[in-house]
Order: sequence, then structure tokens, then C-alpha cells
Amino acid sequence: MVKLGALALGLLSVVAEVSAQRTVNIMPFGASIVSRCWRANLQTKLRDNGISNFNFIGTQKSSCGGSNIDQDHEGHPGSLATDYAAKGNLTTWLNAIDKPDIILMLLGTNDVLLGKKPVAEVLAAYDVLIDQMRQRNSKVRLMFSNLLPLDPARWGKTGADGIVALNNAIRSYAPGKSTRDSPVVFVDNFSGFDAVADTTDGEHPNDAGNAKMGDRFYGPTRDAIKAVSATRTGRGNGFANRRVKVFGH
Repeated sequence: MVKLGALALGLLSVVAEVSAQRTVNIMPFGASIVSRCWRANLQTKLRDNGISNFNFIGTQKSSCGGSNIDQDHEGHPGSLATDYAAKGNLTTWLNAIDKPDIILMLLGTNDVLLGKKPVAEVLAAYDVLIDQMRQRNSKVRLMFSNLLPLDPARWGKTGADGIVALNNAIRSYAPGKSTRDSPVVFVDNFSGFDAVADTTDGEHPNDAGNAKMGDRFYGPTRDAIKAVSATRTGRGNGFANRRVKVFGH
């Protein structure tokens, strides 16, 4: 005689395990630095640590080396956060791809360097962009990075100091945008990053810089993938507790 309780629990366990492995969509978002290959370092580190249920998404593609690298992203060289907010670019891109569960954001260097925008204006643009993300997915998780340092010898002291000023604001701004449904996690890519040794041109990461960025994004991204997966198993939303109807005896 089959023990229905044990069978039902076994089926629930299988359902939960399969659901936990559903693909989590991750969109890297920003300007030229986002198009660089730290994304490959991040993907490799996730897989090396047993996490493979993710899919990088975006309308752009790169050609990063490595094994089984997903090249999709939403990094557009030369772009400003303030322009994105004014023109609605992000809404267009979000509607063109699968709904993101996680967004990795590093954006604002060009606002400082090219646009010479004041901090308050950049933060106001971030407000618009985060609202657009949440309109696409009210439960999106945002990994919000500060900006890489600039080499003042190549980009000038004003630019390098401007990055520091915006980063100081981002450190408190990002956590302040977090909500229960849509968490925002601050990622520090500035500390310990050498604008000379870790870049190709005093701004964009080289191989060493890509490795550092992959390491910094790894922990928050790993935790976000697990959190999305846990939600999809129904912990707290009733999925795992739904009754399984078993026929026969």
C-alpha cells in the first residue's frame, strides 16, 4: 500500500527543485564600461560556484572570451544617465527584451566627464530610470554600482574629483531607493580599483580591472539569483505549499 503523504512530499520536493532552477534574467545596464568583459568574469565565477540558472539579456552584444559566455547586455558607449532619462531609451530597450529579474547598473561616468552634470541632476535621472525598471518589473532587483575612478593625468582633476563627488552621493542614494519588493543593493567598484593599473586608458577596465569588477558584482548577484529562485519556489507565496493531488492507493 502506497503511503500518500510520503509520495506527495516527494512530488513537492521535485517541483520545488525544478522551480529553483528556472532561469533568472540579468540585464547589465549602463554605458561603455558595461559593454566590457567583466560580465564574462562574473558569469564564469557564478558557474564555478555552482550557479548556472541565469540568462544575461539586452539588445547589445559583445565578443568576450571564455567558455559558455552569454554576450548580451545593455551598455551603450558614450551614453549619459541624464540623456537616457530625458529620451526614454531604457523603456524602449526593456520592452524589446525579456523581463529582467536583476539589473546590474553602472552609469554616470559620462555625465561627469562629458556632460559635466551636477550631482543632483544625475540623481534625478537615476530616479526616472529606476521608476522605468519597476514599471517593467515591480519586483526587479537592482545591483547599483558606484563608478570606477578616473586617472587625473589623462582625464583631468576636475573629472576625477567629479567621479568621487557622485560616488559619495551614490553610496547613500542607492540603499535609499530600496524597497521590500524591489531591493537595491549598493556595489562598490571604486574602492581598491587602480585607475592606472586596472584600466586600458585611465577609464575603462583592462583584464585586471575586469577581474576585480567580476569579483565585486559576484556576491550581490549570487545572492539576488538565489533570492529570485527562492521566490519562484513559492517560499512565502504559497507555491511550495500547494496541495498535490495524488490518485490511486
